[in-house]
Amino acid sequence: MGAWGFQAFENDDALDWLVELEAGGAEVVRQGLNAVADGYINAPDGSVAVAAAEITAAAQGTPHGDLPEDVATWVTAHGAELTAEDAQLALEVVERVAGEESELAELWDEAGEPEWKEPLDNLSERLRAALT
Repeated sequence: MGAWGFQAFENDDALDWLVELEAGGAEVVRQGLNAVADGYINAPDGSVAVAAAEITAAAQGTPHGDLPEDVATWVTAHGAELTAEDAQLALEVVERVAGEESELAELWDEAGEPEWKEPLDNLSERLRAALT
């Protein structure tokens, strides 16, 4: 699965995607979110979508306390390009990744790791706070 932790940037898929992020602006984040907007979510796309949602939350002023330095730098440079609409999409995406049509949910559940949803719940709360 290329994962070693529950946080958004603790898996190979999200870390590989950061190379794309550094080369682009907000559209890269939107593509990461839109890749899982409907249908079954495979694990790599789900991992990227969660990372994109974390970046969106940070851009909306509700960052995770342990954001990687390169991500924080990107948010400072490009975060203003992300809108409340992007935050709403990010919230929907996080809920989908945690849901029944998600390979990540299946894999973590099979591994007997229900704690994997805690960071997603926290991210959802921060995105909701950004939208109020």
